[in-house]
Amino acid sequence: MVILNILLFIVVLGVIILIHEAGHFYFAKKAGILCHEFSIGMGPALYQKRKGETMYSVRGIPIGGYVSMAGESVSDALIKKEQTIGLKINEQDQVYQIILTDKVESDVTGVVEAFDLYGKDFDPLYIDLNVDGQIIHFSVLRDATYQISEKNKMWITPAEKSFESKTLWQRFMVIFAGPMMNFILAFLLFLIVGFFVEKPNLDSNELFEIVPGYAADNAQLEVGDKILAINGETVEDWNDLSVVMSNLDQSWIDVMYERDGQSFVEINVNVSVAVQMAGITNTYMDPDTNEITIYRDPIIGQSYGRARSDGGLLEGDIIESIIVNNVSHDIESWDDIISVFRQYERGDLVVVYERDGNLENAYYSMISANALTKLGSQPIVFQLGVSPSTSFDWNYSLLYAPRRFYSDVTEVFTTLGLLFSPKEDLGIGDLSGPVGIYTLVSSTASQGLLSIIVFTGFLSINIGLLNLLPIPALDGGRLVFLGIEAVTRKPLPRRVENTINNAMFILLLVMFIFVTYNDILRLIRG
Repeated sequence: MVILNILLFIVVLGVIILIHEAGHFYFAKKAGILCHEFSIGMGPALYQKRKGETMYSVRGIPIGGYVSMAGESVSDALIKKEQTIGLKINEQDQVYQIILTDKVESDVTGVVEAFDLYGKDFDPLYIDLNVDGQIIHFSVLRDATYQISEKNKMWITPAEKSFESKTLWQRFMVIFAGPMMNFILAFLLFLIVGFFVEKPNLDSNELFEIVPGYAADNAQLEVGDKILAINGETVEDWNDLSVVMSNLDQSWIDVMYERDGQSFVEINVNVSVAVQMAGITNTYMDPDTNEITIYRDPIIGQSYGRARSDGGLLEGDIIESIIVNNVSHDIESWDDIISVFRQYERGDLVVVYERDGNLENAYYSMISANALTKLGSQPIVFQLGVSPSTSFDWNYSLLYAPRRFYSDVTEVFTTLGLLFSPKEDLGIGDLSGPVGIYTLVSSTASQGLLSIIVFTGFLSINIGLLNLLPIPALDGGRLVFLGIEAVTRKPLPRRVENTINNAMFILLLVMFIFVTYNDILRLIRG
């Protein structure tokens, strides 16, 4: 299963990277920019094949990718003065190949005295070579190549094939095309999923699906039953049911329902509770049998997020007390846990718990109720384990893609806002890197193909938007540089731009290592 999850992770991330880089590549070729290499992945090359001027590569680390374009570095020339090189010359005495290895024969060998392999405004390309003490001037073809090794060659980069020689609009499209393709991919994936998603009937209180082991199943409810009331509050449709459940202040309910025209009441039914602010739930699923256990005693059924990574809480731990902002609360049941977290919006936690007969403390900060609400979630979630009936609806299916796209874009911006908000308790430590993405892919895989497709779309939007952040070394930073050029009518010196990009790349690499380290710790802790 692990191997399948790894392969799925590589496929999901690979498709997103391929589409992103293909956007850059297509518009670069359309603008007439020489592309030296189109690579999926980073690190050592696993597979390479040259087609025309471009080397197509698959590299060993399935994270990221790149299109190496002429005009991106300070100097594209691979030769320098006083360097010994070889030349191959055609019948017109023009250089068609520059030899940089002694393993390939050349027509002429000498020391470089002067050269111009850029040829701005179509100035002739040339190399002045010192051959046995005599300076010889050689004209160079504009499609000449470097022979780097016996099997590896690379085209020279004259001005007209350079990125910087293109119009502002052409360069904008080359840079923007990567994120744009991510957005197009996400929308198309959502469009596909939309035709498999049916519209829920929210105007009814009839049960269409019951999840085994959850409250409705334990209360002996059946498909076709209608929920009439919960804890004495009337339920006429699915919206009423959602409101009543979200406002619960205990871990059990009395449920009145109708079956075959008769009314029945089940009392004291345990419901599944997830305190998302604190990363704990009262629901345990046996990994071998998938049997569900819902605790009323203060036993943790599952821990996740900070509760697990920072606090070290595990399923089976028994909570004795909870200290929030230095105020202690004794805990005897899950009702007490719910009561505690109904009182606070945010805070630092000390969870005193029993494990294997020993009392221990877990220290961590809760995620604020405001942050969860902004992300479209609830601080405390109560689940009956039921679903409404659904039916296919053309309008619902067609609108699924734009609605989902808008929702995911909004979620990304909301998350970024929360990360940089001093009022919230979120930071870089809460981000996920490649290891975290692998964990999410593995988790999503168990939910079926449609869930994988939706997650791929969501991840593609994330990558597209993050690349558009106005940070040097990212596409957004390069667009900022183009914006400065548009205003000043003068491009930044290539050396300055590259220095800024390289410095920021190092900072991003440090952050990447930090996030990955946190991901690994979370994975080790379960």
